[in-house]
Amino acid sequence: MAYSGTISQTTFNTRRVIDNAARRCRIPAQALTAEYLEDATDTLHLLLSELPNHGLQLWTIEKQIYPLYEGVSAITTDAGTVDILNSNLRSLQPVTGTTTDTSTTRTVDFTNATVVSTVGVKWTAAAVPIALERSDDGATWTTVQTETPSASAGEWTWYDLASSVAARYFRVRATSGTLSFSQIYLGNTPTEIPLARLNRDDYTNLPNKTFQSNRPLQFWFDRQVSQPVMRFWPIPNADAETSQIVLWRQRQIMDVGTLTEEIEVPQRWYEAVVAMLASKLALEIPEVDVSLIPLLDQRAAQAMYMARMEERDNSPMRIAPNISMYTA
Repeated sequence: MAYSGTISQTTFNTRRVIDNAARRCRIPAQALTAEYLEDATDTLHLLLSELPNHGLQLWTIEKQIYPLYEGVSAITTDAGTVDILNSNLRSLQPVTGTTTDTSTTRTVDFTNATVVSTVGVKWTAAAVPIALERSDDGATWTTVQTETPSASAGEWTWYDLASSVAARYFRVRATSGTLSFSQIYLGNTPTEIPLARLNRDDYTNLPNKTFQSNRPLQFWFDRQVSQPVMRFWPIPNADAETSQIVLWRQRQIMDVGTLTEEIEVPQRWYEAVVAMLASKLALEIPEVDVSLIPLLDQRAAQAMYMARMEERDNSPMRIAPNISMYTA
């Protein structure tokens, strides 16, 4: 018996999702006018936007690193943030050596092989693309990763290295433009402390919201329309500027692009998305037989249930009840 020999290589683009959903409504794909395609794309966008209301989609979890600034009490999270799943205050052990600067590079000689796990750059002009590199001899360089930061003068950008290998030399190199900075921070041995999450009442009842410390310990997640805001307490002071907030956020699924692009869902969710889209299109396209609507709704509910039940990471769960208040 012959098999394809490939796994997950079939391209299921936006047009195929819409065509399959239309056929379930008994509408041939060739009968979809430009207006119907536009309506179907809008409906698909609404569908994907609604999915976070049904629970957590594991593929939309992202790690992000945010800088802290003296006297700045809040962080505006990136667009599309639905919720913060985990938040930690991280401090680093600085690693230093002899520095050599040019207009495009900073090179650090540690004398001995040293691990660098995180790099921070405080810019004095608009940020430029950079390469983070290490070397054992100062002549042959290995690029650890490249970054395209977005920052203005006075702002920090922080990067965790994809691999942490001890080397004598480390270099930050501008791949275009001038490397304009007031500080480059190289660190390792990160220590992370979970931040406590406050509700709105607890935050608004704080007697002194301007109290500063080098260790913000709590935050209120202020869910605004487009970009939610983390409001800290205490507020960071000057000593907190070399610490970072490490977030694991849930974000929205990527926008629906062109008909030839794919939607950002894993293969295990294709059936659920097609079934739910068919159920919604049945209410949008006048030619659909209304007697199909209950069947489409039922199939969509079943497919959605199956997709949600499999949306798990299969890790063990630990429950540690605290009964100290009931015992002597």
